[in-house]
Amino acid sequence: MESTDYIKLLSRWAHIVPAIILVGGSIFMNLVLIPALGESDDAREIKNRVKRKWAKAIMISAGLIMISGFYNAFLAYKGDLHPLYTGAFVIKLVLVAVVFYLSSLLTGRSEEALKFQQHEVLWGKINMFAAIMVVLCAGLMKVAPRNVPAQTNTPGVTSPQTKSQPPLRLYLPTKKEH
Repeated sequence: MESTDYIKLLSRWAHIVPAIILVGGSIFMNLVLIPALGESDDAREIKNRVKRKWAKAIMISAGLIMISGFYNAFLAYKGDLHPLYTGAFVIKLVLVAVVFYLSSLLTGRSEEALKFQQHEVLWGKINMFAAIMVVLCAGLMKVAPRNVPAQTNTPGVTSPQTKSQPPLRLYLPTKKEH
């Protein structure tokens, strides 16, 4: 491997690992922690302590995702991208912005965040589903064609974009060859 391959690999890891942390943490918080704690003074204190720790993980993860995401997008762009890839990319970017925003409000301590947290079950589930959709969009981007398919030409005519390939010939035995 060349040194640039190591940088690409590190950038990919710096994108995937924080995404796993954010998505997994969101699922854990909404399906396990918040329902298990219920509503009591002790539960509120535990939630507040967890949120303070979780806020730091969100900030670090979001920073790594943004930095590596810009680098990975730079590497992915090689001219005309396929509409399926581009569409999934745009939807993913919008959903990532939603996840970052909701995550910051769900763990924040400002007046606005505290008002927002009064409906933490609803917003937490929306955040969790948005995070899962980000992962699904990323999966679609991974399997989607990157480049727009070349224009088809008439047989025997080549363009600078396509290579001429010999026509496919089927071998069918004649009666004489039996």
